[in-house]
Amino acid sequence: MAGLGCSPARAEGQVNAAYAVYLKGFHVLNAQASYQLQPWGYGGSTQIKPAGLISWFVTMDVTSRVEGKFTPDGNVQPVLFDSGGISRGKHRHVRLEFSNDTPKVTDLQPAETDREPIPDSSLPHTVDTLSGMAHLLHALATTGKCDGTQIIFDGIRLSEMVVHGPTAADIPQGQDEAYSGQALRCDFIGRQLAGFVKDSPNRAKLASPQPGSVWFKKIDGLGLVPIRIEFNHPKLGRVMVVMQHAVAP
Repeated sequence: MAGLGCSPARAEGQVNAAYAVYLKGFHVLNAQASYQLQPWGYGGSTQIKPAGLISWFVTMDVTSRVEGKFTPDGNVQPVLFDSGGISRGKHRHVRLEFSNDTPKVTDLQPAETDREPIPDSSLPHTVDTLSGMAHLLHALATTGKCDGTQIIFDGIRLSEMVVHGPTAADIPQGQDEAYSGQALRCDFIGRQLAGFVKDSPNRAKLASPQPGSVWFKKIDGLGLVPIRIEFNHPKLGRVMVVMQHAVAP
């Protein structure tokens, strides 16, 4: 790994990055991410908007932000997750506040009354989506490993993410990637556990394991940064998230 410049080290300073999201080879979304990891904690935000031809037909503008801490043993301890904007034709908002390692939904608009309720007993020690990524990045940067299992709660769904690695791997090319060459790849399997839409014909697909991978590269002045994510979505198919550029503030 030394040849990759990715020996264990913490991420440096704030990262501002732009990503393109591809679905079945088509550029459908743009994502802006800004985050900072320190030994004691993390914070950041993302904004997602349509791209290309799909922007003529789809109105979407979702901003999410997260705050959290790292425990002495390297685990993640979220404090706040807030996400809101226009999605699926409606103004939506979800806010999670964490206490004693347990999330509480303090706002959910509109109410998701068509979903099966998630038992309160399943929520302790769960984390939000962005905190899950922060945990993975922190673990890889400080220990050189990305092995583990995380239970993700986004306010309406409960999912399991099992991660292992890393392995040295070339960065796939073909979508105007900002970087090429070797990186560290962590592989994962995700599956939804609860929060299914009642009587959904897609329940079996949603509950089935979905493989994916995330590539990390150490960039001068930024530290270890996620530069590519690929995963199978049970309804949409193969999704690719590709970094277009990253800059220090």
